[in-house]
Amino acid sequence: MIKQGIPSIVFVHEPFEKLARAQMRQLGIDDSKPFVIVYPVDRPSADSPDFVREKAKEQVRRIPEFLRAQEWPPGID
Repeated sequence: MIKQGIPSIVFVHEPFEKLARAQMRQLGIDDSKPFVIVYPVDRPSADSPDFVREKAKEQVRRIPEFLRAQEWPPGID
């Protein structure tokens, strides 16, 4: 979608950040732009459901900021 000029983000748990960025580079997407929101890994055995919900809400609140920070149309080859 990014290559088609549609504002987009990748939302991943921490262990998958490097993989997401590597795949973006493979696709020719500039990794220096704000496309990846990294979400702290949930620990269901240690974190309460309320804590997990609040963590998710915090990350979701960042989405508009990420979308506004992108240049459109992106300069992607």
